[in-house]
Amino acid sequence: MAIKYLRTSSVKNTTVLLRPDLNCPVENGEVTDDFRIVESLPTIKKLIADGNKLIICGHLGRPKGQWDRKISFKPVAKKLSEYLKIKFVETGAKIPEAKGPHLIFYTGNLMEGVHRQQIQSAKAEDVVFLENMRFYKQEEENDSNFAKQLASLAEIYPHTIGASDKDGQSKIGNGVGVYVNDAFGVDHHSSVSVSGIPKYLPAYAGLLLEKEIKSLDAILKNVHHPFVVMTGGIKLSEKIGALKNLGEKADKILVGGGVASLIFKAKGLEVGISKIEEGEIKTAWQIEKNFKDKLILPLDVVVADEKMDKNSIRVCAPFEVRKNEMILDVGPKTILAFSKEIKLAKTIVWSGPMGLFEKKPFHTATMALARLIGGRGKGRAFVVAGGGETVDAIRQAHQFEHIDHVSTGGGAMLEYLAGKKLPGIEALAQHHLS
Repeated sequence: MAIKYLRTSSVKNTTVLLRPDLNCPVENGEVTDDFRIVESLPTIKKLIADGNKLIICGHLGRPKGQWDRKISFKPVAKKLSEYLKIKFVETGAKIPEAKGPHLIFYTGNLMEGVHRQQIQSAKAEDVVFLENMRFYKQEEENDSNFAKQLASLAEIYPHTIGASDKDGQSKIGNGVGVYVNDAFGVDHHSSVSVSGIPKYLPAYAGLLLEKEIKSLDAILKNVHHPFVVMTGGIKLSEKIGALKNLGEKADKILVGGGVASLIFKAKGLEVGISKIEEGEIKTAWQIEKNFKDKLILPLDVVVADEKMDKNSIRVCAPFEVRKNEMILDVGPKTILAFSKEIKLAKTIVWSGPMGLFEKKPFHTATMALARLIGGRGKGRAFVVAGGGETVDAIRQAHQFEHIDHVSTGGGAMLEYLAGKKLPGIEALAQHHLS
């Protein structure tokens, strides 16, 4: 079955249980990076504009089924209320009766029917934002009863808890609303709020999820050549599936960061005290062997000792690294070699920095190549980038508006590009209730 997209569907004047990916970094009670909130706004605003009563669910961090208030969703809910320009209200029981609109941050236990009844009683103009779904162990267990309980929140007509509802569960009947998944960043996980709820509600893909799917499908199904893949970072294990799949289609694979150091190690070169995935040396050797004609490894590297002080920093050939040094960036010859390939490319996929870009002067290659890639996007080439560190680098280089698609999901993007089926997306395709 095909996925139903919100953009081409008529979801109006109903109750919508929305699952965005609002897993934002929070420090001292404040959101420090609102990228995912901003990317989710088009779907949220469309649903509100179309007269829907909106109930938002999602997760923050890894509380592992424990009610840990240090990982409360409250800071994210408050930030969203600021973007929507509506009053923030926090409650764990009675829904406020004052005229709205409000963003109601609801902290009551959804396992209890009385709390679900309260949420159902919220007015259509209010936005209800639920506390961290991962406070419930049933969420990551993909518990079907919990899925039914959450789906019951989208009942259009509030039910009365009585003798026939001793367990607090609502029956899913004709008066149901819909479920919208806009959480690509977690669609590679099986959980109640991602893949469980679509079994019990009519399900749609939100605007952001549609953008993610179609942007990545353009890479997999209709790629324009020359096609260049640039990869870096430390963990080859997270990228191996995508590298193997994209490697078959790519014309050139540019490798930096810890992935390059790992391949050097596999080839028998000295990498000193560089940070590498020791357990993936065999995998690195296979990548080098299978894609030898496409692979472009660093021609020179920037190294330093453990202290990383100015006097220890030097540029050398990969075979000149000393035992007390670590590889922290790629050098100027490599930047030039990579640049030549990027300038010719019609399609570019980027995941992973070229070095320790968070610390100067080891940011040089990542920043230079990020700006060059940005210069190719939106016309000269189709550019897709993703992954936490890659997004940080793009922001630092001020290239967001120049790249065709910056994915909100690092792991999900790599798994999708590896050709894997993501549970959240599969659930939308398989379950069409009406």
